[in-house]
Amino acid sequence: MRRVGKLLAGLAILPAVLLAQNGVVRGRITDAAGAPLARAVVSAEGSGLHATSDDQGRYEIRSLSSGAYVLRVRLLGYQPRTARVVIDQAPVTQNFVLAEQPISLSPVDVVVGSRARHTAAEQLAVPVDVFTSEEIAQQGTNETSQILQNLAPSVNFPRQSVTDANDIARPFTLRGLSADHTLVLLNGWRRHQMAVLNTFAYGMGAGSSGVDLNALPGGAIDRIEVLRDGASAQYGSDAIAGVVNVVLKEGGFAPFINADIGQYSTNATNRHVSDGATGDVNGGFGFGLGRGSLAVFGEYLHRDPTNRAWADSFPLDPSGPDVIDPNTGRVIQKINSVPQPNYHWGDGLEKDAMAFANFRMPLNPGGTSELYAFGGYSHRDGTGNGFWRYFDSNRNWPQLYPTGFLPQFHPKVADFSGVAGFRSIVSGWSLDLGGSFGKNRFDYDLEHTNNASLGPCLVTACAPGADGVLGTADDPGIPNQLSFFAGRLERSEAIAALNLAKSVNVGLSAPVNVAIGAAFRREDFKITAGERASWINGGHLAQDSSAGDLAPAGSSVFPGFAPSDASDHSRSNVGAYADLESQLTRKFLANVTGRFEHYSDFGDRLTGKLALRFQPAQRFALRGAVSTGFRAPSLQQLWFNNTATLFVPDSMTGALVANQTLTLNNANPIVRNAFGIPALKQETSQNASAGLTFRPIDNLSVTADGYFIRLKNRITLTNPFQISTSAAGMVIKSILAPFPGVTSAQFFANAVDTDTMGADIVGDYAVNTSAGTLLFSSALNLTKTEVKAVHAPGQLSNAFAGVNPQDFANLYFDRLAQNRLEDSVPHVKGYASLRYNFRQLTALVRADYYGQVRYRPDLPTDSQTFSPKTLFDAELGYQITKNMQLTVGGDNLFNTFPDQNTKANNLFNNRLIYNRNVSQIGMNGSFYYGKLELTFF
Repeated sequence: MRRVGKLLAGLAILPAVLLAQNGVVRGRITDAAGAPLARAVVSAEGSGLHATSDDQGRYEIRSLSSGAYVLRVRLLGYQPRTARVVIDQAPVTQNFVLAEQPISLSPVDVVVGSRARHTAAEQLAVPVDVFTSEEIAQQGTNETSQILQNLAPSVNFPRQSVTDANDIARPFTLRGLSADHTLVLLNGWRRHQMAVLNTFAYGMGAGSSGVDLNALPGGAIDRIEVLRDGASAQYGSDAIAGVVNVVLKEGGFAPFINADIGQYSTNATNRHVSDGATGDVNGGFGFGLGRGSLAVFGEYLHRDPTNRAWADSFPLDPSGPDVIDPNTGRVIQKINSVPQPNYHWGDGLEKDAMAFANFRMPLNPGGTSELYAFGGYSHRDGTGNGFWRYFDSNRNWPQLYPTGFLPQFHPKVADFSGVAGFRSIVSGWSLDLGGSFGKNRFDYDLEHTNNASLGPCLVTACAPGADGVLGTADDPGIPNQLSFFAGRLERSEAIAALNLAKSVNVGLSAPVNVAIGAAFRREDFKITAGERASWINGGHLAQDSSAGDLAPAGSSVFPGFAPSDASDHSRSNVGAYADLESQLTRKFLANVTGRFEHYSDFGDRLTGKLALRFQPAQRFALRGAVSTGFRAPSLQQLWFNNTATLFVPDSMTGALVANQTLTLNNANPIVRNAFGIPALKQETSQNASAGLTFRPIDNLSVTADGYFIRLKNRITLTNPFQISTSAAGMVIKSILAPFPGVTSAQFFANAVDTDTMGADIVGDYAVNTSAGTLLFSSALNLTKTEVKAVHAPGQLSNAFAGVNPQDFANLYFDRLAQNRLEDSVPHVKGYASLRYNFRQLTALVRADYYGQVRYRPDLPTDSQTFSPKTLFDAELGYQITKNMQLTVGGDNLFNTFPDQNTKANNLFNNRLIYNRNVSQIGMNGSFYYGKLELTFF
């Protein structure tokens, strides 16, 4: 806080410099025919100042200090231009004439949603949001996924805790669907998925796997385009909820460095907490290479963990429990020797190092042929925690941890990608031919843990093996350990693609834009077994062996991948599309797309899309689209196999019970024969959207779009089939007998059909005055998902003959599983922001609204509704010189938290007071930050 105070004090003495910085540059932007071009962005490099052209193509940048500047103008669909100007006391006029981009399929210049050339998102027949680098920079976070959530209300980025690998690798979701229902592009090329699977369903979709946007350095991003419409026919499988296209900065630009610091300083339930200190340094430099250019970027991020757990009132050593204030979670009287809080409930440690590059090389003076390439590498060290293992737990040995232990994930995540291609004009066709490769690797390194089945020894082996007799041939022969390499996941994709486009006159009032293309894609998924000590069952009796129970096998919190789990599978996909778009009349635009795809493991699929736009008046248009889509089961969903410790609510008491839960791949005979789970098949979707765009005056824009998405055969994880004393539970016990210590099993299945419906409303209003510029922006998303059908077999298999059919439905997909699809993210989400620019001063005030969420477990008495929340952010920036800008700000200024758990039977009520089954606003509280942006010449 002292840092923030000093920054604010510094700002207070700076306005005196304002009057010396009154330089003005203005002008007009037109195309080659002299027609004005609206919404072009003009920036004065090194000043931090920019302007957007109006409907007459006019722009003006005020408050420039004296000196030389490079003006850069950019507009979608046109070649960027630069000009050098010298500012003194007199206004300077600089006009620009922009030429259309000759390579119409240049991924860097495309707006998703159409393969024809458009100069503004409002001209499309489907809703597209374009978020500029300036908007991205005005966020208090450096996580790209979190930035996207702040800017796009239809995006959610759950921040749940104790979700194993997902504490470190978190995906985002669009329109309330799963992470793998959104296709992510980078410069128009498909981005590879994470290797990690979401085995926890807390706002992320159980069994899904998304794209790690946080592997991209924030300083490299020029803009983010979000297509809020089904687009499988246009861009391929996975684009059921929509498409996110991240566009990198390119060309020549002055070197820059951004340095950010921040920290949470919050009054959490009457306890002042300061944690989560974050430091980030990112920068870039774009320089010329002959006719071409190379832009390079780098970033390093360090974020300390946060913790909002309360002190634990359970006995933490033989001395007994501490005395805890039930209203604040504070320790009133210390009894035992364990530091409090012993649980971790919040963000983990994160350290990211990233590097990226973007290269373009025109091959002729006209720029109609060029080579391009881009790609990068990122490395992440992170931490995530499990639940506390108590000193007297059968998962612990007092000889190793006298007071218990908190097991920790400490993985290493590596991400690599590269794209290269050639673009040209061939016989009037714009040609784009290229290839890409991307790979994500996740190493399961565990610390502060042990394999209880290996016994209480770290030097000499003491586990007796399956026969229970030490010194025989089946002894593991290895001692216990406190850290393990538990295995590795790897996911890679390689793509070769050809795209062609041409405007063709066929006798209509306007040419038809014809786009055709084909792509070949190969996907690989590999599981590498962990070290032997991480997965072996040593056969040692448990600490409390009065009943003759064996200690749980495998490294605690995440038993390592065994050799039987290891696998290496691949598949190929061939797809082809045809896309036609034309302005059929002056008021009526139509687009039709068809795509054929063939998977080596799933056969063929044909999808299509029709989009229409009707503009009865210059400032008003109606738009709508219908489409079909599909998503083949991912390789992770087909072949993931492991055992993990899941804490599952007891159906009678609601208390969380530790279960060694086996996840078997869909091809396993036990899944098919013993449990009767059918083979996975593709998900299919039907999408419909309708909306309008309205610009009553030049500086006011409103769009509204409704949507409906029907998903059939949606793939998700089933409930854990638990061993119990019921008739079904005893059958499960007999099936799982070959897996000692395993108490439940779960599987991937085409479990449900869902309907998702909602609306997006977006408004922008700008005012230019002599006292500065005001920009008011607002957006609202309404989303509701309903489970329409559960595809549980009437009888899972012959093994369950005679069991009540209703028990099968509860085993397969119960009320809690349905709740996670329907109510774990807000149905209403929106924001309103006000940005102000005056000379060197910028300010931002923002309010974010998150609607209610509901927790509905199988035990109705534990149900709870969590009330809506509104968060307020503010930011103040000042351009000290043309090379330096200072910004301070705060997120969640009023320290808003989600409602606490109130149900007595919920384990969380005692020490983990914020519910992790539903995702709303996180649990960290107020965050304050400062930024310094430097540009060098």
